[in-house]
Amino acid sequence: MVDLPVGKNLQDHLAVILFFRRLDESAFLKQMRFDRMAVAMLRAYFFGTGPGTVVPGGLHAFIKTRPELAVPDIEFMFRGAPAATHLWFPLIRAAYVDGYGIRPTILHPDSRGEILLRSADPRAAPRIVYNFFSAPDDLPRLREGFKRARDVAYQKPMASYRGPETSPGEGVKTDTEIDAWIRNTAITAHHPCGTCAMGTGPDTVTDPQLRVHGVEHLRVVDACVMPDLVSAHINACVLMIAEKAADLIRNKPPLPADYDA
Repeated sequence: MVDLPVGKNLQDHLAVILFFRRLDESAFLKQMRFDRMAVAMLRAYFFGTGPGTVVPGGLHAFIKTRPELAVPDIEFMFRGAPAATHLWFPLIRAAYVDGYGIRPTILHPDSRGEILLRSADPRAAPRIVYNFFSAPDDLPRLREGFKRARDVAYQKPMASYRGPETSPGEGVKTDTEIDAWIRNTAITAHHPCGTCAMGTGPDTVTDPQLRVHGVEHLRVVDACVMPDLVSAHINACVLMIAEKAADLIRNKPPLPADYDA
């Protein structure tokens, strides 16, 4: 047994979403008619093309709320469909009310959570304690991200698409009202990391070669070895970690610095 801070340093990207009703009818809503989507999914499965291969989003912006920051601290995820989407068909099930949204997300929260054992039973699910907004600057930072997202949403080029604001609604204006709405609706972007942090200090679990300190023949290869969140989604980083781990396990020499992929 080795006493290491496994489960500490839990982090995740935290977000809220600003929604509007659409004035036009989106291409995605038309494609969600049952027969059209069935054809789209067959096309995607057999040929890898068409609307069944994409999601109604895919636009992202990374911004700095203060110019002196070294990296972006807020991301905008632009969502091209409302949350309550579903397949529909005339006379059988009505189409959903169309909409779109902007999801401001805090990229580098100061709050830290932890994953704990629930009991001595190894089959029991762990306790996940995020401690969101336990650090004083996280809520004001996400509030600023929300205000900037709302400012983008109300720009003139969006006027021909923008219907009423459905979430949180135009009645939510003051900082106190915005903060209360954030606390009630914020969810993660499902980018957890950090609970087996890589490094050489006492607060780390794995070394730079992903080996668990004090344990032979055991490595950790996933997002939990990241000491801190990146200014982006973690998927590509996890793939990179896995590729590097494969080379380390095989004792494959690193690529030269001037390697051209």
